[in-house]
Amino acid sequence: MPLQRSLKKNKSGLLILDSAVSLTIIAFLIWIFGAIIGGMSQNTKEITLHYQLNNFRMLLILYKELKGSYPQDLKILIKSSCRLSNADEIIFDKKFLGSLEQDEQGEPLDAFGARLYYDPRRGVVGSRTKGYENW
Repeated sequence: MPLQRSLKKNKSGLLILDSAVSLTIIAFLIWIFGAIIGGMSQNTKEITLHYQLNNFRMLLILYKELKGSYPQDLKILIKSSCRLSNADEIIFDKKFLGSLEQDEQGEPLDAFGARLYYDPRRGVVGSRTKGYENW
């Protein structure tokens, strides 16, 4: 009888130890996968910002070529349509940039949720997100 009681105690103690080790391993794996997914999200935002800034810069150049000057602010660019001539098809219209994320005032936001800065004299657009100001 005493041998059976000691085996039962060992089994229940082993069960608790197994559970603790299993939970620790699962928590560690969740932490690792969370870090990987977080890094992928950051990378995705950086790629999106890169393309977003390039698109704005190309559109500003096109706008200046067609209209003779840069728009006074980015809201004008977002709300405008451009044609090469009256007979030609529309190159881009409001729908093209209207889908961009905007704040309450209608200013476009970058991939990180910060307002884009814009200098209408030079036609320079960029991000205000810390670390990405010089992109």
